[in-house]
Amino acid sequence: MTDKTLQLIGELMSAVPPAGSFATRWTGAAENLAIEVDGVGPIGLPVPPAQARQLCEVARPARYGRREQTLLDANVRNTWQVPLDRVTIDERWRQTLLPVLDTVRAELGLAPDCEFSAELHSMLVYEPGQFFRRHQDSEKAEGMIGTLVVTLPSEFTGGELVIEQQGTQVTDQGAPEELSFVAFYSDCEHEVLPVTEGFRITLTYNLVARGRTGPDAAAFATHPSTALLAEQLRTHFTTPLEALTRSTGRPPATHLPRQLVYLLDHQYSQQGFGWDQLKGVDAARTALMLAAADSAGYDVSLALAEAMDSYDEDYTSYMLIYRERWERVEDGWKCLESSEVEFDDDGEMVEPEHTDPEDIPVRSSLPLPPGSDDLGDLRWSYITLTWLIDRAGSAGEPEVANIWDEELCTGESNSALEPYASEIEGYMGNEGNTASFWYRRAAIVVRPRR
Repeated sequence: MTDKTLQLIGELMSAVPPAGSFATRWTGAAENLAIEVDGVGPIGLPVPPAQARQLCEVARPARYGRREQTLLDANVRNTWQVPLDRVTIDERWRQTLLPVLDTVRAELGLAPDCEFSAELHSMLVYEPGQFFRRHQDSEKAEGMIGTLVVTLPSEFTGGELVIEQQGTQVTDQGAPEELSFVAFYSDCEHEVLPVTEGFRITLTYNLVARGRTGPDAAAFATHPSTALLAEQLRTHFTTPLEALTRSTGRPPATHLPRQLVYLLDHQYSQQGFGWDQLKGVDAARTALMLAAADSAGYDVSLALAEAMDSYDEDYTSYMLIYRERWERVEDGWKCLESSEVEFDDDGEMVEPEHTDPEDIPVRSSLPLPPGSDDLGDLRWSYITLTWLIDRAGSAGEPEVANIWDEELCTGESNSALEPYASEIEGYMGNEGNTASFWYRRAAIVVRPRR
């Protein structure tokens, strides 16, 4: 059975130990960090509350980017940002930061010979009541793969930095007497909870990795799982699909699977995706698949994919027709399209008023996210390939974009992923309301050689 084969492939892939973690944290001494801020003077460590208030006075509200625009919304990001042209850090800090980068590189599972650096991006101050809602970091520089947050020693409560990947969390609360270091991949969802007392002060760095190599298939050539995975790949590609009705538009039983699509854990942009740009466990699992596919005689490509889940939704009024389209911006959610159709006292339909999307504020969370009590049964789910990179590195749109259910190996559930867009649509009649959510995924694609 194809379902059993896909399950076994998923189990073999999931058993691959990751080379590193999606996030890492530790503390260290602060004696080599000397910071001076124009208008405040040398910063004491631990930072005294009076000096933290001075930092707020020379700072400005932190903004975020959306495409070509720079926006400000305190409902999404409420913190102070000290202009970098006011900040001077003594060169002795590099003596501490360089070994820190070696630790980060190892614990994130990056190759020891890659060129790894940290570029100062911002100095932030959170006073009581300030926060940063759940979001992902954008790729602010070529080769950026993650973020390093250095929290200066100070007395504060609340303000925890919470990082999540596939349902696993790493939390950091800083330290009153030491520096606190947290590094994580940029696609990880994270947030800063509201500060309740004191001041949380951080330096944030863009982590940039260049000169990386692709996954090492040779390392898995003699691995016990390689032969087992190769056997399951052969079974997958030689097992005919079950008979399906013509009305579904699906292939007849005499067709064999055209491909195997295995979904990876991390998310990537098109610019930040490639054989030499895989993150954490994705690199190790890809290496195993390459070794098994080589043994079995199949081709392997990397791909970006888009998934859509559509649910029954019981939130809206029965007599309301409406449609909303929400999409993720860098630090929140924006309603890009909203329309309603209502009825007047005489039962006549009222034409919808079209709202300029630029006038609708960014929200911090999706309406009716997956798992909400207002969502009913899953109506349908599909996934399509949008971008393909072959073994030689040639990239472009795939010749075969659609994926049959019998060709898809999901590995870890996508329930822990945040959707990048949603559409909620109401109807009159028996069909009911629907809520649809879109996710971006990366995948390994295995196909028979031509």
